[in-house]
Amino acid sequence: MRDVGTAFLSFGTTLNEVGQADGSIYFEYGLRPKLTLGFKADAEMDVVEGRMGDGTAFLFLRKPVPTGERAYKLAYEIGLGSTFGSDTAPLVRAGLNYGRGVTFWDRSGWVSIDTAAEWETTGQNITLKVDGTVGLTLSDSVQVMMQVFLSRTETNTSTTLAPSLIWRPKQDGETRYQIGLEAEDGEYALKLGLWRSF
Repeated sequence: MRDVGTAFLSFGTTLNEVGQADGSIYFEYGLRPKLTLGFKADAEMDVVEGRMGDGTAFLFLRKPVPTGERAYKLAYEIGLGSTFGSDTAPLVRAGLNYGRGVTFWDRSGWVSIDTAAEWETTGQNITLKVDGTVGLTLSDSVQVMMQVFLSRTETNTSTTLAPSLIWRPKQDGETRYQIGLEAEDGEYALKLGLWRSF
């Protein structure tokens, strides 16, 4: 959840050894107390041919689930979107998010689990997703993160492992850079990202 009037923006890309890339953009804005507005989009890209492939885009709203004094936080989100590229179809998205702060070896960290279901309103295609993240702060400038992305459709199930390092050039700066790897089915890709809070 975002505080009112604050925002977060990230750009990311992965590039594998054969020139295939995926690009993504993610945005959150604290619209009201206990209400966050967000936008996310991702698309395949062919670096060699210089063209964009298939992708999805969503506009969503997120609200917290009351958890009292518990250490963890819960939130749910609903969104509308569409596929684009070779085929266009309207999409509906529903998700539930879990997060909490943790301590590893006297260092602060975090754990989050994001689940979502995305389905086409004009057909029976449903995609189920579970994204897990464990992060650890090493210093004022450096954090490390391990992510696991699970995705399932009627015809395919995939698991992606993504270790990465996050670097903040200025200790109190709002910009961070991400560099890491993604591994899926024996294939590896370089992962780069830019994060900005404002």
